[in-house]
Amino acid sequence: MVRDAPGTVRAQLLDAYETLLIDDGERAATVQAVADRAGVSKGGLLYHFGSKADLAAGLIERLRELGAADVESLRSADDIVETFLRTSVASGSPLDRTMVAVIRLAQSPAGAAARAALQGLDDDYVAAIAERLGDAELALTVVLLADGVYLRSALGALEPSRAGAEIELLVGVARRLGA
Repeated sequence: MVRDAPGTVRAQLLDAYETLLIDDGERAATVQAVADRAGVSKGGLLYHFGSKADLAAGLIERLRELGAADVESLRSADDIVETFLRTSVASGSPLDRTMVAVIRLAQSPAGAAARAALQGLDDDYVAAIAERLGDAELALTVVLLADGVYLRSALGALEPSRAGAEIELLVGVARRLGA
């Protein structure tokens, strides 16, 4: 269940925080900047999130919720490896945006909770893929391949016209590794 449903003030505040983290980094995402971006008073922000640390915790919880939904969707895929690799292309989806923002938090000195949440999501992906494949090492390899797909697409190095062919190549490699 999503705690901060779209359209609520809490969701607007998290959206603003997420955007500031992505666009300007953790230092620029002050309580006042988040309030301004969300169009609420600083007091209004503090009513919903008592501190900047509470904002970070809220964003990390959003990542956990979106990630859990993604893992459940992945579990129902006919071809889990192909689906995971194809959906690893950077797309600007809510999960993608939240993940980028949490990565920004993870890069800060106080980013231990963000790093733990990102690792937890990776562990959940590995577990879901391993359940289907029966091989934890192959599952980890698939997740690491997907990380490369994501990074290349996020940096613009994976051209959309070639993405399908490159992902198909990786799916073939993963299948050969599992044989």
